[in-house]
Amino acid sequence: MVDYLYILIVVLVLAWLWKKFKKHMTTKQHNENNGGDEALSNVVTEEDFDTEPAASVAEDADYLLLALDKGNEAQIAMREKNNTEAWALLQAQKQFYSKYTASQSAGADALVALDSHVSKDLANLLRQEKKHKDALVHIIYWVGNSQSVTKDQHSKLRAYVNRAKLSGTTVDDAMDYCLVDGVKQFHMVQKDVDSWD
Repeated sequence: MVDYLYILIVVLVLAWLWKKFKKHMTTKQHNENNGGDEALSNVVTEEDFDTEPAASVAEDADYLLLALDKGNEAQIAMREKNNTEAWALLQAQKQFYSKYTASQSAGADALVALDSHVSKDLANLLRQEKKHKDALVHIIYWVGNSQSVTKDQHSKLRAYVNRAKLSGTTVDDAMDYCLVDGVKQFHMVQKDVDSWD
């Protein structure tokens, strides 16, 4: 009977270690897929393996893993040109990010930091459908909520502004809007971009 108890303990420990390893690798891959942008890496932190026993792993923490899994599935769907499925998966990813921040009692800033990263892929899907103004809203939401603007973000912003063909707004105007301090809520970005015609 004692042998079975030891085997059970070993299996539980191995399962816990596998879950932590998978979470670490998923987070690492997600950060690499987002061009090393640091806003997500400030919110998604690696846990200390010595601080959390296997029995106390809360379901709340699984929301982040589920969100990352949905993001990975969306990337596959986009590569396969299945845009409808990709859109649904990205929306599911946003929902899991929302549940994660709610379970952690994190504020709106934490949710926007996670949520805005999804907008890069949503903008790409909208661009393919020739919905350029809607795509621009998502790009501005993504760029405007980053800690610092990368060259990739700047070039994407330029391309999306040019595609939207706004009469009185330049790339510099859009960049200035992105650089204004503070968190940019999606609905406010959408309202502001609508007023740019």
